Amino acid sequence: MDGRITPDAGFTLIELMIAVTVLALLTTTVSLSVNRPSAGAGSDFARFQGVHARLAEQAVLSRQVLGLRVDADGYQRLAWRGGKWVSDGDRARWRNGVAVLQPFDLTAPLQFAPSGQVTRLKIRFEADEQVMICESDGWAGVSCGRG
Repeated sequence: MDGRITPDAGFTLIELMIAVTVLALLTTTVSLSVNRPSAGAGSDFARFQGVHARLAEQAVLSRQVLGLRVDADGYQRLAWRGGKWVSDGDRARWRNGVAVLQPFDLTAPLQFAPSGQVTRLKIRFEADEQVMICESDGWAGVSCGRG
């Protein structure tokens, strides 16, 4: 080797851009597949925790009483209008088995007050021999653990 650089040496800008694009696509595909929630009890209880936290926050910020009807089939957001509970969104269905242990009256929705207080609850989520119990004392957020 005589140390001279020929015009053919190295990569072109287009070749580098194609390599970077391919690496970005591979990285995105891997990160999306790894971060995707499973279809088991974990995703049901995680969804419920998120909905519960959002409604509690919205009730305080909007200074309105909000509701959430929860049963073995799914849940639905409710609003207090004209002296009664009315649907305030689509009904979401559970992916796996769910049992509402508290409140005992399933016709009464969970209520989210502007003061931050929420109806006490205890719900059991099941999937693939995995059991999660989610509870709230009415003041703290929902805490979930293996049942």
